[in-house]
Amino acid sequence: MNSSDSSLHLTSHEWLLINRIIEAYDAQIIQCDKDRFTHYSLSHTKLIDFLNDEHDMYRTLIQFYKQIEEFRQINIEDRILLIKCNLTHLIHIHHVLRDNFIENSKIGLHMSQWISPSFHAQMSQARHRYDYFIKYPSVLKLALSSLIFTINLSRLSPKQSTLTLTDYKLIVQHQYYYVTLLWKYLNVTCGEKYAIKAVEILVFQYLRYQLLMEHMEDVIIHDRNPTEYCPLTKSVLCLT
Repeated sequence: MNSSDSSLHLTSHEWLLINRIIEAYDAQIIQCDKDRFTHYSLSHTKLIDFLNDEHDMYRTLIQFYKQIEEFRQINIEDRILLIKCNLTHLIHIHHVLRDNFIENSKIGLHMSQWISPSFHAQMSQARHRYDYFIKYPSVLKLALSSLIFTINLSRLSPKQSTLTLTDYKLIVQHQYYYVTLLWKYLNVTCGEKYAIKAVEILVFQYLRYQLLMEHMEDVIIHDRNPTEYCPLTKSVLCLT
């Protein structure tokens, strides 16, 4: 595609929608605690403490999705399923934006202790792939709005493998609309070459985090009693 193609031009309505998405996201991100690691201790803080503290990140990201009209159009059961399918992969973009692309040095010490140094190294490498967007953080905010509708890349946990989406066609329509909006925005603001690489990174990172989170979930299931997790964390991690 060529960025001069008239089909890639953003209409005034699309610009308005983009601005609303960015404003809705910014209103949630300012509520996130950026200093939680200052209270962590290698001798006392456990993985379960970190994951329960994640409820604030989960809550703000879910509140952001509730501001998206098309997401609200989907029936509640499908919305819950989309959140359970996608949130553990998308939460990492939320972290990157909250931290302004700067990785907290303490997370490596804790994650290496909780799971393994190799796991942390993979997580850190994956996180820094998002540095590609450091000059265009709005791209990641729009990516969050499109990726929540993802169903063709998502893999359900074994407990949810029998669940099906009721509004499948509607979700596909919304996904196509928001992916197209993101693609047009990338071409208009960043150019075609950047846009192609950006989409490649977003898809690859989604799949990469999917595998990493499967490993973390295996550790969680074998290490802890699900009842020890707060309700939102337990639901997002599919422990119920």
